[in-house]
Amino acid sequence: MEIQTKIDFFSNNFIEAIGAGVYKVSIINKNGDTAPLYIGESVFVLVRCATHLFEFKKNPAYFGFDEESIKNPKTTLKFELYCQIDNKKERKDCEIDLIKETLKTQEIICQNGIRDRMKGIDEKIEALNNFLNQNK
Repeated sequence: MEIQTKIDFFSNNFIEAIGAGVYKVSIINKNGDTAPLYIGESVFVLVRCATHLFEFKKNPAYFGFDEESIKNPKTTLKFELYCQIDNKKERKDCEIDLIKETLKTQEIICQNGIRDRMKGIDEKIEALNNFLNQNK
């Protein structure tokens, strides 16, 4: 499967992502609308997100893409640092708070709302396609 989706890998805060913190992976559709795909935390955000990117390249369904959606060059997969936090407990608390706050206003496409647990593949694909196909 050829990936034509654009990747924005910490373009605004690459250096800061070298450390510990909470991060967000989002999708931006052709209209410029943004939806969260995944929220996580790591002691080394850049490495953790590179692992996410590796899994995505191996299997685009990891982030809910299918054979059609992965070929859209007007879609952007965006990785960004939400905040830098070294303390593990504070980082985990921030991650949970960000997930809860986000869920108040919109679905997180790849997560089921219980901490950082991912949805099943079919659920992710359906949720991403629903977002990408709205306002078509």
